Amino acid sequence: MNTNRSLRLVKFAVLALVTACFGASLANAQEVQGTFNLPFEVHWGLADLRPGNYSFTSDSGPVSPAHTVIVRGENNTACIIVPMVFEHSISGQNALIVERHGESATVRALNLPAAGLVIYYPAAKAQRQILAQGPELIQRLPILMAQK
Repeated sequence: MNTNRSLRLVKFAVLALVTACFGASLANAQEVQGTFNLPFEVHWGLADLRPGNYSFTSDSGPVSPAHTVIVRGENNTACIIVPMVFEHSISGQNALIVERHGESATVRALNLPAAGLVIYYPAAKAQRQILAQGPELIQRLPILMAQK
């Protein structure tokens, strides 16, 4: 009986420690904001964004299983859910990396060295087949980061 009680106490202590660490890391999350202009239509995740001016917000904090980027345009809003494909970066320029094949353009990365973060968007299986068929053009669309 005493062993079960001790085991429950140890489990509770471990759970409390994990919860405290997770809560502390969430408290360190900072919101990143910026703006960019799309000169052509772009596919970003499941969203199709028309040409125009956009703003975005995202967390630069700890990576979670479903990181989101909220994109707001003149006529639409999109919530881009990102799989865990992140890297910390302090080099380069703030930019939206777009891959173009003919008339089709797809966001491949959100490079935010000002926030120390690069978020990669992997191609879906159907897109990988299309990408393998023809030449690609990589464009870097500048991002203006919001001042804090």
